Amino acid sequence: MNKRYLPILALIALVLGACNQDKKANNKTVEKALEVELDTTSKVIRFENSLFSLPSPYQLSILVKQIGTDYNSELLNPAENFKQYTSLFKKSINLGIYGADLAYLNIYQQSPSAVTYFSIIKMLADELGLSAAFSPTIFNRIEKNVDNKDSLLYIMSNTYRDVDFFLKENQRQREGALVLAGGFIEAMHILTKLAIETKSPELIKRVGENKQPIENMIKILSPYYNESEDVAKLVDDLIDLAHDFDAIEVIYEYKEPTTIAEQKLTKVHSVSEIKIADDVLNTIDAKVGNIRSLLIN
Repeated sequence: MNKRYLPILALIALVLGACNQDKKANNKTVEKALEVELDTTSKVIRFENSLFSLPSPYQLSILVKQIGTDYNSELLNPAENFKQYTSLFKKSINLGIYGADLAYLNIYQQSPSAVTYFSIIKMLADELGLSAAFSPTIFNRIEKNVDNKDSLLYIMSNTYRDVDFFLKENQRQREGALVLAGGFIEAMHILTKLAIETKSPELIKRVGENKQPIENMIKILSPYYNESEDVAKLVDDLIDLAHDFDAIEVIYEYKEPTTIAEQKLTKVHSVSEIKIADDVLNTIDAKVGNIRSLLIN
């Protein structure tokens, strides 16, 4: 897969459309293709000709399941909420939020709910004028594969190139930024809740790693700050949240560099340890929760 297509909508790589794959592909072919898709949910995305690092909601969902956390539907934005989203801001933001939720549902093999959330995403996308990004046969394929986790996941994760191209060709960068923000905030919500619940060192570390991604998200949204009060409020809230990350202690331990003489290359190695006091983690969780509550209600 050509990485020049890594999108402003990387987070809905799992949700929109389908590409022209042979329906008779055997399981090995599907699994191989799925593996490629997962490997390309990169943390580095291109937006307005700049590169930004943002965590993938998909990779986060894989991590929380690997740690052994149980599926919890209460972490998700309820499906029925979509009916109350009438503004472009709310529709775009919640398209991203539902996209991150769909990643979580897919990883936990909640196929019926995944189809429901996908249908909501399709409706929101239609209302945003993104219906051209969908294959006419997509829902037939979903229906036929609803009990096949790998095939369903592959179908729902294989259109981001087309969606990204559609948005760029039609000057829809603002909507793309909002969708991206929605997915990022939903992923942060799930991450902080589970970090507090499980006290998993790995999840707590991942929380601490989000200072730079938050700053990147602020940079992506800032060009639209004066276009609406909703965007301005979101940016201000993210700036306030970023300040709390200053209380996180990051300890770097530098290792002996290695030199590859034939390549005239020296590699610098370091190991980082992230320490977050309980009160700081609780503050971050509360602020992320408040931001999300304003977006989904």
